[in-house]
Order: sequence, then C-alpha cells, then structure tokens
Amino acid sequence: MPKIKIFFLLFLLFILTAVSLSAQVIPLPKAHSHNDYYRNCPLKDALRHGFTSVEADVLYIYGKLVVGHDMPDRTFPRLRPLNRQYLKPLWRRWKRGDKEIYKGYEGDFYLWIDIKSYSTQTYRELRYLLYPFREMLNYYENGKFHKGKVTVILSGDRPFEALLNDSLQLMTLDGRPSDLAKNYPSHLMPFISENAGKVAEVEDYSQVDEVAFLKISNFIKATHDQGKKARLWATPEDENLWKKLLEMKIDLINTDKLSKLQRFLLKEK
Repeated sequence: MPKIKIFFLLFLLFILTAVSLSAQVIPLPKAHSHNDYYRNCPLKDALRHGFTSVEADVLYIYGKLVVGHDMPDRTFPRLRPLNRQYLKPLWRRWKRGDKEIYKGYEGDFYLWIDIKSYSTQTYRELRYLLYPFREMLNYYENGKFHKGKVTVILSGDRPFEALLNDSLQLMTLDGRPSDLAKNYPSHLMPFISENAGKVAEVEDYSQVDEVAFLKISNFIKATHDQGKKARLWATPEDENLWKKLLEMKIDLINTDKLSKLQRFLLKEK
C-alpha cells in the first residue's frame, strides 16, 4: 500500500478516535474548575473532563485583559489574553456544536471571571470583548432576556455599579452571604459564594464537626431559599467532604484536581 494511503488512513483513524472520545464526555453539572491560570490549556482541560463551570482570574494590564492571579514583573510576555484563552475557543465550540457546549446538555455553562485589578476598567474591557459573542450568552438588554448557553459571572473585585446601571448586561455578579439581605434578582446574581472555612467558622479543616456542617448546610439552604445557587471555595480535595457537600445539595464543587473530581462525580451519579 502506498505511503500516502497509509498516512491518510492513520489520519482518518485519529480523527474518528478524537470524535468518539469527545462524544463520550459526560457533562458534570456540579464540577467547577478552579485556579485555571495554573494550566497551559485550562478551558480544553475542563471541557475534556466534562466540567460545566470554569474560572479565569484576570488582570487589567495596559488596557488588555490577561489571565493571571498576581501582577507580573518580567513574566508579562507569557501571560495569555482572556480572549484567546477562553472566549474564542468557547465560541468556536459553541458554533461547531450547533449552539451547544455539550451535545444534549440542557444546563448552562458558567464562565467565571475573577477580577483581580481595576474593576471598572476591567468591566468596560470585558463588555467590549464579550459583545461579538453575545449570541452565545445569557444576558439582558433593556430588561429583555436573551437565552444562550453561557452565563458569565463576575467575582473578585465586583463592579456592582457599572453592571447595575448598564442597559446591556452581558454579565452577572457572584454574590456573598451578606448580599442575601439585599435580595438581588437571581438573574443578576445567580450564585452566592464564600470561603468554606469562613462559612463553617473554622480555621483548620480537622476542626470540622457536625456543628460546622450545620453552618454550611444553613448557608446552602438560605441561598436556595432565594432561588440562587451555592458555591464554596478553598475546600480540601477530599472525597468524604465532597460526598457531604452533595448530600447538602451544594451546586458547584471547586477543585484543582479535575480527574479526581470527574471520577468521583461519575461514581456518584
């Protein structure tokens, strides 16, 4: 057989295998990929593990949004633009997938933007970057809702006033427990998030007992009572804790260990 035919057959086999593997990915509604800036291909890694929620820490540097947790020094050239790292790849996947992120998955895909610097400037730049992709997004314009597949959630240094006063709300806000008293609309603030240790009122997870779990359970219940979803961060990568959180109806589980959480959630299905 000529070499060119062998090469073509091998290439075709590779493509079919890739498509098959892609089709086998089961979306995990409770899986949240945290600390994505540690990975070279954060969105791709999250998607191939079936995660439905990803978090990008962003820095506003010289008018551009780049993915990173701390302001850089000489490492600046290695920081990747948010647009290239997340927005464009997600858009391509949505377009190729007949306007779906996961085939047949009815839930939303959450893109969290954790703002680390210059809240107002970051909001303006985000609005500019997101506008070409708005068909993919869940958003409000002049009070009218547009249904998409991706919800963008602003966390960190949240630009409350900028978003609240905007007639085109391409983004939503991540809430804190103190925001429950203000009862913001759930379409504007779909999640309430907090440090797990702060909610449980412990400094060391070895101190977690039934009293601490009750405090976490009360936090989740109070959030759900307002029609919002609950998320905790800074949780240990511990399956026993994850199991307890599922029992308490947590909406997202944070992890830096994608494979571990994927295996756990598939086992718990």
